[in-house]
Amino acid sequence: MSAPAPSASRDLLDRPLQFMKGVGPKRAELLERLLLKTVRDLLYFFPSAHKDRASVTPIDRLRLGQEANVRAQIVDMTSRRVAPGREIVIATLQDESGCIDGVWWNPYVADKLPPMAWAFFSGKITKNKRGLRELSNADFEILTSGEADDEEVAAASSAGPASPSFGRIVPIYSLRPKQRRPDGTEPPEVRLSQAFIRRLVWRALEDGAAAGLKDDLPEGLRKGRELLALPEAVRRYHFPESSAEVEQARRRLAFEELFVLSLGVALRREEVAKHEAARRLPLTPAIQQRIDARLPFQLTPAQARAFREIAADLEGARPMNRLLQGDVGCGKTAVALSAMLLAVAHGAQAVLLAPTEVLAEQHLRTFSKLLEGSRVRIGILRGGAAAAERRAFLAELEAGAIHIAVGTHALLEPDIRFKDLALAVVDEQHKFGVEQRRTLRAKGKAPHVLVMTATPIPRSLSLTLYGDLDLSIIDALPPGRGEVVTKLVKEADRAKVYKLIISEARAGHSSYVVLPRIEGDGVAAAEASDTKKPTSKKAPKGLWSEVKGVEEEVKRLREHLPTLRILDLHGRMPSEDKDRILRMLREGKADVLVSTQVIEVGIDLPSATVMLIENAERFGLSSLHQLRGRIGRGGLKGWCLVFGAPTTDGGKDRLKAFASTNDGFQIAEADFRLRGPGQFFGTEQSGLPELTVADLLRDQRLLQEARDDAFALVRQDPELVAAPHAALKRRVGEVFLKDERLGRVDVG
Repeated sequence: MSAPAPSASRDLLDRPLQFMKGVGPKRAELLERLLLKTVRDLLYFFPSAHKDRASVTPIDRLRLGQEANVRAQIVDMTSRRVAPGREIVIATLQDESGCIDGVWWNPYVADKLPPMAWAFFSGKITKNKRGLRELSNADFEILTSGEADDEEVAAASSAGPASPSFGRIVPIYSLRPKQRRPDGTEPPEVRLSQAFIRRLVWRALEDGAAAGLKDDLPEGLRKGRELLALPEAVRRYHFPESSAEVEQARRRLAFEELFVLSLGVALRREEVAKHEAARRLPLTPAIQQRIDARLPFQLTPAQARAFREIAADLEGARPMNRLLQGDVGCGKTAVALSAMLLAVAHGAQAVLLAPTEVLAEQHLRTFSKLLEGSRVRIGILRGGAAAAERRAFLAELEAGAIHIAVGTHALLEPDIRFKDLALAVVDEQHKFGVEQRRTLRAKGKAPHVLVMTATPIPRSLSLTLYGDLDLSIIDALPPGRGEVVTKLVKEADRAKVYKLIISEARAGHSSYVVLPRIEGDGVAAAEASDTKKPTSKKAPKGLWSEVKGVEEEVKRLREHLPTLRILDLHGRMPSEDKDRILRMLREGKADVLVSTQVIEVGIDLPSATVMLIENAERFGLSSLHQLRGRIGRGGLKGWCLVFGAPTTDGGKDRLKAFASTNDGFQIAEADFRLRGPGQFFGTEQSGLPELTVADLLRDQRLLQEARDDAFALVRQDPELVAAPHAALKRRVGEVFLKDERLGRVDVG
């Protein structure tokens, strides 16, 4: 490529793509679907992969299934019609070692293959009906004319890389639009060729556009980490001369993405540290004795370690900002209650925020039972509370008569005021966001904050999504948990499954049946959502999958299990109906509860031994694991039985991973590996900005380096006010304002 022209490069970056050679209005419209409007956008449209088209394989060494590059002469060409509207082009290709047929199912190719010309071909080696090798639907580039002399052929064969698509390592771009369709499905690829995108990027780089890119990384940091300058990294990542250059460029670009993300995390942590001093809550021996007296069991070593870490934070003047994570049933609630009792022992208030009313009610029952007979007053704010009940709660809370408040998002409303809030606990943190934590913190005078999750988080995500939090892990389950057997069952096994449910009911045990919908419909399963409903009786098995609903399933189960007491539960029910159903279940007045995912958290029924999950392909791995955690809680053996009809490899892998282990941390890693950070918590991007080059699975070491440097920079310049850091501050603001789960970062 020619040397860049710095004087004009900045103006070139802002040039609309429509006015580049070979684009025009129609192609510009297609490029906009890829969010490409200017040359700058084009340079930051990084390849998703690279393909080696530099090495050439002699024809006699080609092997079936191989993706191969061939430099050969077109010695013969024919075309024939193989079916109405279908024509095949066959060219005989020859090099010094032998011949092979090149085959294209495109009649227009014939006009682009000059007889006797030499060309570069890249494609897959397949086998035809006669059992002979052929080069199938290869990309190609003509190197000489058909009348070329020996000198011209030799020159073409020995020339170095001078093409964006051949004779070099070439970029492969994702041509799928970023935005999903309104129904949530992915749109089809934009009808632009890889060759066109390559030529466009090549031309922009040839014109010197990369020279105008401003490098936001501090020079000392960049050189200390031995990172390429930004213009050079961009040029090499699009069109590298070697695989080593690909990795050098990728490392530089990935580091910058992770560095900006880590800066935001560091600034968020700094923001908490800037708060006025928190109330000190030291754990004295007398308070420890009072807490121990309230718990009917001794904390496990893992629980005790977590509580010690929390207590050490509570003793300090800096507001605690800690994440407590552990597997389903590990005893996080007991640790959180111990921390809240520590706050109450100092005359302060504590609050627990839960994502659902079912979970809030469960916490209320647990706390009330453990604190029965004590002077600690617990209050709950229900979303549908009557006006008089709400007024009474608000008055007691503001007066300090309620020591521990429990509730859902309703506790975040402006009229909720505490007398002396010292500790805020957020349960199932992934259901909330940074802004909710900020709102909750504003309810008191720099209160300590403890957030909990039963969705174990891979280390790379804990450093990014929750990187502003200190981490405590409960990595062992308390004794007394029953063995839970997980099985993927087929429709042919349904009678056996119902027999097990009946047998368990006769033994006094309960069963759950969980479905993805309240009302069933005949829509396709998630993996086949963009397919049409088959009308033929010969439609492929599994392509169409009815999605079952609670209401229809209750009727069907009452027919198949007429001797059992079957109840249903779902999110549309009024609170009083939910309370009644759950009370009947706890009192042993029901054998089977048919429910939606609403029971994923907050249900603690020791007698439950069977979890039957329908349409399991519709649930994420973490949700499946949470549902499995509802059984085996009373020391009884349990069975988690899964009906599912996944139609994609990813769906099948997800269910296999679920059945292979009961370890929540292994489940989390598998979920992260299968779905990526973009959908780890079931919502697009999971509160993370889109990473176009960095990979949180692959780049954990690079992430740690970027994090170390980002935190060091914020310690040096806590508000990024120094002139060299102004561009970085703007970048952080842009990234962190895009998603409320990341939270606001004050960028001035």
